[in-house]
Amino acid sequence: MDSSTAPPEHLFSWVDIDEHLARLATLGRWPEWLVAADGWWDCLELIVEEGTDSELVRQWLDETFGAGSSSHHDGVLMLGLDDPRTMEFTGLRVQLSSVSDAPDSPRRLPLLREKHITRHLAEPLCRPQGEGFANDVQVMAFHSFKGGVGRTVHAVAAADALARRGGNVLLIDADLEAPGISWMHKEQGGQCDFSYEDFVTLIQGDEENGWSSAVDIAAKYLPNQRVGHYAGGGRLTVVPTSRRVMLGPPRIEPADLFSPGRSPYLLTEAIAALGARMGADTVIVDLRAGASELSAPILLDPRVQRVFVTTLSHQSLAGVELMARQLGQKAPAVQGVDPASSVIITQYRLDAHGAVVEAARRALAGALAATMGRLTAESVDGTEAVDAGLLAQPVMSPFREELLALPSTWDAVLGLLSSCGVADALAPILPSPTPKPLLGGGPSDTSRAKTDYAQLRRSLARTAGELIHAEKKGLSAAGGFLVTDPLRRLLGDHRTELPLALVVGAKGAGKTFLYSKACAARTWEGFAEQSGVDGVDLRAPVVPVLESANLEYGELEPQDLRDAFARQHGGVNSEVASVRSVSDRLKLGLASLGGQDELAWRSLWLECLAAAAGVEPTDGRSPEEALAELGKRAKAVFVIDGLEDLLQSLDVEVKSTALRVLLIDVLGWLRSLRGRPFGLVVFVRRDLVTWAVRQNSGQLLGRYDRFALNWSQEEALRLALWVTAHARALPTPVDLASITELAEDDLVQSLVQVWGWKMGTEKSREARSHLWVPAALKDFNNQVQARDVVVFLAKAAELSGSYDTVEDRVLVPGAMRKALLACSKNKIESIRAENREIGELLTKLERLETQVTVPFELERVGLTVQEADTLIDSGVFSKGTDGRYWVPEIYRHGLGFNSERRARVLWGG
Repeated sequence: MDSSTAPPEHLFSWVDIDEHLARLATLGRWPEWLVAADGWWDCLELIVEEGTDSELVRQWLDETFGAGSSSHHDGVLMLGLDDPRTMEFTGLRVQLSSVSDAPDSPRRLPLLREKHITRHLAEPLCRPQGEGFANDVQVMAFHSFKGGVGRTVHAVAAADALARRGGNVLLIDADLEAPGISWMHKEQGGQCDFSYEDFVTLIQGDEENGWSSAVDIAAKYLPNQRVGHYAGGGRLTVVPTSRRVMLGPPRIEPADLFSPGRSPYLLTEAIAALGARMGADTVIVDLRAGASELSAPILLDPRVQRVFVTTLSHQSLAGVELMARQLGQKAPAVQGVDPASSVIITQYRLDAHGAVVEAARRALAGALAATMGRLTAESVDGTEAVDAGLLAQPVMSPFREELLALPSTWDAVLGLLSSCGVADALAPILPSPTPKPLLGGGPSDTSRAKTDYAQLRRSLARTAGELIHAEKKGLSAAGGFLVTDPLRRLLGDHRTELPLALVVGAKGAGKTFLYSKACAARTWEGFAEQSGVDGVDLRAPVVPVLESANLEYGELEPQDLRDAFARQHGGVNSEVASVRSVSDRLKLGLASLGGQDELAWRSLWLECLAAAAGVEPTDGRSPEEALAELGKRAKAVFVIDGLEDLLQSLDVEVKSTALRVLLIDVLGWLRSLRGRPFGLVVFVRRDLVTWAVRQNSGQLLGRYDRFALNWSQEEALRLALWVTAHARALPTPVDLASITELAEDDLVQSLVQVWGWKMGTEKSREARSHLWVPAALKDFNNQVQARDVVVFLAKAAELSGSYDTVEDRVLVPGAMRKALLACSKNKIESIRAENREIGELLTKLERLETQVTVPFELERVGLTVQEADTLIDSGVFSKGTDGRYWVPEIYRHGLGFNSERRARVLWGG
């Protein structure tokens, strides 16, 4: 028995009994024969099914309230109460009533405390009749468990931000006991002809049980209460709490509106109707803090976007988490229909609260996910966990000392909020902005009507499909490529000095692709020119030493480049130099050299470089001497790829030594060579580096981190736009060269024509597309691989072809969701080819005979802690604070694992 169902430690009165019965009902722990319960000061009435035996009731009371709690006295069933004044039994009479004698089930209202305790408390409140509010008005309610956490500040910042971008906002101060917005407005000298208290009072007295008269009256006065001057047509109207000067409790409370015959959601519907009459697209309501019935009728409407504000104080965090879970149980949102709840964490310092922030984020994300307790049938496609994860992420609002003491006037507060950038943190939770014109001018209605989306989808599917394995198009293949920041840094840092660098990245990050582009350019200067990096004046030829087995050559082969260098720079005949290929030399070394002979391995690697340049150490010359002599008459940039093909896995010490010597000693020797005539760029997997360099691998990786192929969310989005533009699949073309220079906002806006603003219509409650795609494709190391992006585009474009009625975007949300499965399977196959150890563990997970639901206990999947740690290091697993393990979406689908969220829907939970 857990603490929530354990008998109360003390029973002093009917209130304690009532509360425990209500808790059990909420958890669904009532027996089938118990229909309802009502506690009174002198009696506990239990309404039971006909024929229920009183002894059965007595036994249940003993189990529920503790052994010996119930007893018969003079033929009357009694439930004992604690009274330390006497040793005699003191109790409350228990009256059993038949369900046939009981009145009809009482109407449940959107209040935190239910007046009637029935078994229906285990179920959510009845949903409102309409899916949204009048005129698509969005109602946002800011709430906090504690006061002084910045709730009002962030409500004002949100209202100001929406108005600044052209929105029409109605800001209501609904804190009927400790108003804040009202004071700012009055200190500014703002009009206060009509208040929230007036509005509630007029609704309460409406003869038709509606709100029309209240809205009519409010609309006459509220235009006088506009504040600020906003460009672009933005408007912000303030509704203070009260016109009264004296402090005191409200005369009429929201709970007083629930008279018979009225909608349980009368207040929120009236607020939305007022917003619609005022032309507002958003109504922001600043609520009373705490578990207050003053706030409950608004918070318990699932159509309201709930925004909880908290600091890192334990009491504040725990209160917000408990409140969010309670609202999720009573009034869960329907994902894709209702707006997602949000949490703002305020007053934190990144330098001091890092670990606390992460723990708080995880706890609050779980609580937010609980507020979305139900899904629409259409959303149960296996990707709902991606949406829920995105919609349940808390936003962070860092600490600013200036906000501890707010000025008194409205304008001064807004000026301070603007200077502190408070609104910047709120961007993820604000309603969708009005779309800006696309770069280069958006298509007119006429041109949009003529857009052949079917053709655009076919073009994107074909081009992206070809780019999945771009390295297989051959070294001489034509076509540009997206210049990422790591490549730009690699070229820009070596304008006048040849590169000696590692380019680290996972399989699919683009290592072989860049290797092939460097070879196709033939020279370092040509590679820089093709990449748009100016000022590189090194005419050094690119000389391939080792290539990937996945590289297909076409008209130009790596050996052609080696032969050309040998002929031009006086090396021996290429036929002599290639009697034994570099690969053969290395395989022979792996078979004959010991794992401890680092000098022999350095000599062998340098021999491989010399052989690639057409120089064979002869007549007793060492490889070092041969390269030093060659360096006096030539320059070259050696490039190495395909190390994983040669080494497979580092299962023996000699392989580890071979790679470690290349990454450290060979680069070091080339760096010490007088005049630095040679460069060397090694394209290598990160896991191979960490395995080969057991000590100080972090230091080595950090030295070359500027060139690492780590795809951030922004870079992944940039690649998606580049591929679509390269395929000529955009309704409004975007210049390929300009994509690398786009600001993030412009990048996101340009992608709207690819996949829309949201994973649904613009007004839908779905996740934003530019956040959904990286979230679906990233691993738990927050890495998105380039190949996964391209696979996703290819498959989503192919599947979008069956949605011929959708013509406002290239990729259709339904197709994007289905494409994730193909991406996941491709990802797992790529890992198998890349890393045998991880691949074997993934195969083991795939072959489990029973269904696994994420998160899971480790024993459920038959892995050891060491194996799980290996998967954690690789971004395949993440361990939660409760000890259970999670799998990212990019792996979960391919493994066939269920999500806890999906399971609740499929199993009726």
